[in-house]
Amino acid sequence: MEIVGIGMEMVDIGRFEAAMERRGRRLLERLFTAAEIEYGLSRRRPAAALSARFAAKAALRKALGRAVPFRHVEVGRDGLGRPVLVGACLEGVAASLSMSHDGGVSLASVIVGRTP
Repeated sequence: MEIVGIGMEMVDIGRFEAAMERRGRRLLERLFTAAEIEYGLSRRRPAAALSARFAAKAALRKALGRAVPFRHVEVGRDGLGRPVLVGACLEGVAASLSMSHDGGVSLASVIVGRTP
């Protein structure tokens, strides 16, 4: 696989949570798919789970070198529970995703490569 882009993003969980409180469901529906919203709101710390997904989408945009509408890509899980990116914007490329949250921040790293 030939690497064509790398992107990283860090999101302050407290700031993201404040935005969620101010803008409510409207913000969530602008940034996330229905499945992501359902997953995030089911977690013990919704802001941490959702801010990590937001970071993943922002990191993907950086790795691709272009703006992708946030709702056009979804963060899901593969059969082993690893986070994966899914969406039409990934046609012809493979994306590897790593996410974490700790110490009040969410982090995501994305590597995009051309598929043979």
